[in-house]
Amino acid sequence: MSSPQRTVHSVDKALELLELLLRRRLPMTLQELSAASGYPKSTIHALLTTLRRHGMLRQEEDGRYALGIRLFEYGCAVTARWDITRHARPYLERLAARTGASSFIAVLEGDHAISLDQCVGGDGLQVIPEVGSRLPLHATAQGKLFLSLLSDSDALQRVQRAGLTAYTPHTVTDTGKLLHTLEQIRQKGCATEDGEYKIGLRAAAAPVYDQFGQPKYALGVVGLFRRIASGEFQDALEQTVLCARQLSRALDARPER
Repeated sequence: MSSPQRTVHSVDKALELLELLLRRRLPMTLQELSAASGYPKSTIHALLTTLRRHGMLRQEEDGRYALGIRLFEYGCAVTARWDITRHARPYLERLAARTGASSFIAVLEGDHAISLDQCVGGDGLQVIPEVGSRLPLHATAQGKLFLSLLSDSDALQRVQRAGLTAYTPHTVTDTGKLLHTLEQIRQKGCATEDGEYKIGLRAAAAPVYDQFGQPKYALGVVGLFRRIASGEFQDALEQTVLCARQLSRALDARPER
């Protein structure tokens, strides 16, 4: 029998190229892809040709490579089967309307939080990363909420793998302080962010439980609130917790109390 750890190296390399293009969000040349991946140009060219044949990539007039329309079709197929965005949409709109800030729902994926959907607030400011963005766990409200749901050892492993980057002077990069913050989040049942990822932005996040009663998503709000201690932000935090509970009930969740 073959080992369950066995992988196909050419598939690994092809997926690495797609990941590079996804992170860059811009078309890349053959030279750039070779330099970023460390693979020879001949290997890269063969992989790109195969990916183009299957619609995974397209080649621009200037010769650069970009993600192809076939990936969009795959994404739409996944979204169609993933009901959380459909169920969450009314609550995102409600939260944005009540707070005047932008609302979001995210999920934990490996060492990052992934934005699944969002709703721009009444102020019209696009202050939230676009859907599909990978966000750091140690510097965002949704990320810290997810970390608080893990054991301390698991949480530390994830942030250390991803890197404790100091995005602003307010980012917590000391592991001892981070663990203390996670314990506070566990006690409160919600997380906040105070200019730790982007200067001037403050956010709140609360857990959404799935149909099995497990905390799986983070519903939150982010905006240009004056201070964490301000009445405006505290009201937004209360609305976040309320909407997260309502969405959990809509998903037929039964979290333990």
